[in-house]
Amino acid sequence: MEALSVDTVVGLDPDSDKHGVAVFVGGVLKELLNLDLPGLRAWLDTQRVPLLFSIEDVVSQSFVYVRNTKASKAAQSKVGVAIGRCQQAQVEVRRELDARGIQYRLFKPMSGNWADNKRMFEAATGWSGRSNSETRSAAFFGALAVRATRTKR
Repeated sequence: MEALSVDTVVGLDPDSDKHGVAVFVGGVLKELLNLDLPGLRAWLDTQRVPLLFSIEDVVSQSFVYVRNTKASKAAQSKVGVAIGRCQQAQVEVRRELDARGIQYRLFKPMSGNWADNKRMFEAATGWSGRSNSETRSAAFFGALAVRATRTKR
């Protein structure tokens, strides 16, 4: 993807219930949200600046982690269904962004994500407000795109 000059980067952690959303303006984390697809659409309707979305690419995850294979077949199936729901949620978000002409970058899931490490998330972003694993994950992927856009300017 070519270099994109945007001031607002939106990190997104796809989820079948509510997506984690993190809004960076000028490289600074300004807002954390949990939005379902209608809520995301309504939020997009209020935006008046160019956006770049940075999305955790759960569609690229076509496996069940080894730690989950030790569970029963029923538990493995439940994990597989949950992954599939998140993948479909990502597809729907991408369709919405494509329809609106909003650019996005996809980043594969990776270890070191801030989802389960609030202290690391706060140290890296300076955020001191409320957060949850979905919004922290969204902030992680947003920060990756902020870093990438700054190095390409």
